[in-house]
Amino acid sequence: KQELKNTVFRLWSLLQVDPAGSGRVAATDAALFLKRSGLADLVLGKIWDLADAERKGFLNKQQFFVALRLVACAQNGLEVALKSLSVAVPSPKFHDTSSPLLPPGVVPIDSPWAVKPEEKLKYDAIFDSLSPVNGMLSGEKVKPVLLNSKLPVDVLGRVREKAISF
Repeated sequence: KQELKNTVFRLWSLLQVDPAGSGRVAATDAALFLKRSGLADLVLGKIWDLADAERKGFLNKQQFFVALRLVACAQNGLEVALKSLSVAVPSPKFHDTSSPLLPPGVVPIDSPWAVKPEEKLKYDAIFDSLSPVNGMLSGEKVKPVLLNSKLPVDVLGRVREKAISF
């Protein structure tokens, strides 16, 4: 379940900085988002330098995920270095009430990202009922559930694209 939480967090984070799905995260968008981590600007600068090693001034999806992992490393007292990426750490925390991973009670109930405990139990039960293997579900098992969600087809398509890219 931790791997699923990390995947959901990465997707949510990417949608925050690249809502159009262009595959590019501009430096200003990334900076504004990463600044909410509470890390010092000097640390965030080092994270950016490591993630944007080619000095393009933007991050692709993979580079953005590297930046997120480096934020998590820094928040957990690890050195901000590429070698730290191999250490297992919890998802990074951001000072933003729209984060889906804030502890219970921190997110206002009317927040669109708030998941009430009873809803989480329901979603966990749905996930578990699909018999995940090593915390993963095949597309065949997920498709009927997503189609049943009544989300618009274009939204389902974006969800599929994001899920496949992991």
